[in-house]
Amino acid sequence: MHLLYIVNHYYYFLMISMTGYIKKDFKINNNNYSLVIKSLNSSKGLDLNIKIPFYLVHLETDLRKLVIKELVRGKISLSILEQSDFSNKALNKSKIDSYIQKIKKIMPDVNSDAILNAVVHLPDIFYNQKLNINNNFEKEILKIVQIEVKKLNNYRKKEGRVLIREIKNYIKIILKIIKQLRPLELKRLKLKKSKIYNELKTQKADYSRAKLESEMIYYFEKNDITEERIRLQHHCNFFLEVLKNELVVGKKLNFISQEILREINTIGSKANNFEIQKLVVLMKEQIEKTKEQLLNIV
Repeated sequence: MHLLYIVNHYYYFLMISMTGYIKKDFKINNNNYSLVIKSLNSSKGLDLNIKIPFYLVHLETDLRKLVIKELVRGKISLSILEQSDFSNKALNKSKIDSYIQKIKKIMPDVNSDAILNAVVHLPDIFYNQKLNINNNFEKEILKIVQIEVKKLNNYRKKEGRVLIREIKNYIKIILKIIKQLRPLELKRLKLKKSKIYNELKTQKADYSRAKLESEMIYYFEKNDITEERIRLQHHCNFFLEVLKNELVVGKKLNFISQEILREINTIGSKANNFEIQKLVVLMKEQIEKTKEQLLNIV
């Protein structure tokens, strides 16, 4: 039992939120940078956007692998911004000449001033005279990003622990309400049966008892909520089981919550009883809260 508790507790610990933010300022070879990683909700798997200086573009594939391996799901934005020190900047004249020639070939009639004005706004016409891109520089960049991505994921796990407590509580409230349905269901059927008999006695109508019983059985089967109540309980228990034993659960739990809501709605439409309808409203409230929180779960 002790081992089972540890395993279950470990999985609860690992439930992950999709939201998070982290910022890291760092320096490499006297060059200052800011790393910003944002993680938001996403209905897709992983929606990743990377913005880095042009001289680091060849690292994008490695950066993408780091993020995908650690963060799994969410709308992720990763930016590495160079903190400009214009005293170290110089114009890349060959780059400027190349841009001007290319533009003139495409648009020979455009004014030279307009071309120059367009070129000076391009991102790579300046270069850092003190920048030394080598293997060590690139490894240091990747190492820093890897550390900060792990920190972001730890933050998401912390938030996940809070969310799991809330979500479990919503489903457990539904399970408690389900237990209240059974006596109300029996009371409803008894009252309806008694009402039908009393109406027949009042009207003093002739009727076949066998046919009446047959009609009443048909009526009560049509309005019976037993199957829906049992399925609803099974769906809720399955929801908690998945929550306890699986890591990437957001989409799966969302599907189960839709099934839970479907059963609740069917009970509401078949019950035709004020007391049961009140419980249906309470259950709907809990499952809507659940669905809202699941939007934030990996």
